[in-house]
Order: sequence, then structure tokens, then C-alpha cells
Amino acid sequence: MKKPDLPTDKATLNGAIQSALQKLKLDNGAIIRPRSDVDSSSIRIHDLDNDGILEAVVFYQTPDEEVKIHGMIMQQQGDTWVKKLDFDGEGTVLESFDFVDFTNDGKVDIVAGFSRGEENLQNLLTVYSFSGDSLEKVPALPYTHFNIGDMNGDKIKDITVVYLQQKELSYISTYQYDKFEDAFVELNKLDLGPNIESYYNVVAGKVAKNKEGIILDASVVSNSSYSKIIIMEDGKFIDVLQDELLTYKELPVESEDVNDDGILEFGVLTRPSGWEDRLIVDEIPFFTTYFQWDGEIRESGEREGLQFVLQRYYDMDNRFYLDFPPDMYQKITITPESNKNAYLNFVLTDTGESVAEIKFFTMAQWGKAESDWEILVKEKNRVIAYRSHGDLKLSKKDKKPSSNNVAPIERKGN
Repeated sequence: MKKPDLPTDKATLNGAIQSALQKLKLDNGAIIRPRSDVDSSSIRIHDLDNDGILEAVVFYQTPDEEVKIHGMIMQQQGDTWVKKLDFDGEGTVLESFDFVDFTNDGKVDIVAGFSRGEENLQNLLTVYSFSGDSLEKVPALPYTHFNIGDMNGDKIKDITVVYLQQKELSYISTYQYDKFEDAFVELNKLDLGPNIESYYNVVAGKVAKNKEGIILDASVVSNSSYSKIIIMEDGKFIDVLQDELLTYKELPVESEDVNDDGILEFGVLTRPSGWEDRLIVDEIPFFTTYFQWDGEIRESGEREGLQFVLQRYYDMDNRFYLDFPPDMYQKITITPESNKNAYLNFVLTDTGESVAEIKFFTMAQWGKAESDWEILVKEKNRVIAYRSHGDLKLSKKDKKPSSNNVAPIERKGN
């Protein structure tokens, strides 16, 4: 069936929505946007039931009613839009909103994540199916993070949910829609343990060359954390690196695709040579070392499957990243008298020769600085700059946005 054209006059749609809200004694201020989506548009247009007619979906809040969030479906009829129905949401905050075909029948479902706007409370993922004049609601799934993908590799969309009750329980489950049950049926579930404070970063994508999976970065005690690589084979979850010491770090490090090869890596913190005995963790200028799993499942010797990818000096205040060439791995340290918030001198471990420096200048100092200093970060009252000696070239990385605890799992890599 030919995909219908998008309307050229969105003012007509906006007017129809406004009129429908006025009949409910609401105004346009009631319309809400999803808090966690990259696409933050409040009105989304799609042919929901694949009949060649466009529908528009919008959510709005009704704070004085028992149900605090509702959705509305409008349908294009000629040159105008007509309201088809309203439906109930959950909670008090619309976290996410998407269209997904869970049954491979060409008809998309409305997938919405809701919360009560507070951390550590249960969030609910709800799926609605529209057909003609009616809307069916599939029982909601509790979640902390979720990913819509194909975890079991059967070419049919599924939902993988990470659920956490702080320091009490945590699990990962994958669900697939069963049209005969008219519900999402659990394919498999894996207990992740009781001692987790939060998942500060959760990413989905390729975790090895031919393996799709999810990496969970979990905070456990204070700022210490570890990472888990989870895959599914033959319908069962596998915790690839069961030894948490392999991925342990004293401060949080986010897993990501650091070398742009389409495969996710996890990071660990390494104390520069000469800093091993320092007791105050916040003063240590850690190196972040990233590893990639080779894709082979081992019963023992898990460390053998971890391949070095990249080492980085990562500013813990999230201002910049400096990557070292792979051939400099374990050949660079930072002088013991360095201060990560004032001056850092990167030197070769064998000769002590300086290869790069980072310095924090006041604006007055920067005006008198030598010309070989290059700006990394310019702030209101100071400049962070570096200079390299010889062939070593450091590169600035873009600042990353902070993650949201109830966002859908971010897909990274190819």
C-alpha cells in the first residue's frame, strides 16, 4: 500500500487538536512532550493501522483528574482532522513515546513509557494497538530502562527490560508480543543481584563483532561501579563476564563505542605509574582504559577474551577527553606532583620525557601564555589548554550529555 503523504498544513491539525482540548476544558498548555526522547515533538503523525489514512497522536495532562495523563488520536479526513478517541496513560510524567511494529504485520503500535517523576519508583511501559475506531491496551510492563530491538535474533521486535529496586533486587527480562495471548510473553529472565544502587548508563548494540547485546554500567557502593555484558543465545540470557572484578572501577565510567568501529567497549580506571599509593581517590588523575569483548564465551579465563582498544585521559568533570595512540599504551604516566585541576604533565614512563601538558589558566594568565598552548576548553573565568611535545597529538572530545535514569536504553554503534 502506498504510504500517505504528510500534510502540508500542520496548522489545520494544530487547530483541530486545540478545538478537541477546548471541549475538554483544556488549552494547548495541557499538551506534553516526552521527557527522555531525542525526538521531543509533542505531535506525531503515522498511519497506525496501515490503511492509507494518517493518524496523529498527542498526549496531554489532566492534573485534576484521577488519571493524570491521557492520549488523543486524530485522523485525517480530506482536508481536515477529526478526533477518533482519547485513551488513558499511566503515572504523571510521559518519559518516552514511539511507534513500533511488534508483529511484523505492517501495523505500528504506540509505545509509551510513564513514570511518577521520582527516582527509584516503578516506571511503566505501555503498548497501545489502534485499529479503525478502537484502541487496545496491552498490560503494562514495569521498567527502569528498556530497549526495543531483537534480542533473540528471530527477526521479530521484542522489548528488553532492566528493572531495579535499589539495593534489593534487579533483573533483565525480554518480552515478545503473543497475538494469541494478547500480551507480552516473557522469553527469559536473568537475576542481576541485590546490591545495585543504580544503573547510571545502559547501552544496546553490538558487544562483539557478531554479537548483539546490552552493557549495564552499575553503581554499587559510593561511586564504585562495574559493567555487565549481557547477550542472548538459544533464547537464554548469558552474563558474559561473571567476574565483576574484571570491570570494576573506583569511579563511574560509561560504556560506549570509543573507536567508532560499531562495537561497544567498557572502560576501567587505571592509576598512572607513581600514583598507586595515593589514598584520596578524588585527587588521582586516572587513565580510562577501554576493552572490547572478543565474542567467545568462556567458562574460565574470561580476561583472555578482553582486547585492549584505547586509553584516554578523561576529565571527570566532563569537560574534555584526550586519547592516546594505541602504541603508547602503558608507556605514559603523569608526574606525581601534577594536580588534575591545575596542571598535568604527561611523561614517558621509561625516560621521564614530557610528551604533553594540560594547564588551567586564569584569563589574565592566558593573555600572557606562550603561543604553543592550544585551547581545550574556554570557560567564563579560565582557559584549559594543552601543548604536546614531539609527535604525540592529543584531541579534544565533545562533551557528552548526562543520562536520564528512566530513559530508554540508548543504542550505540552500528
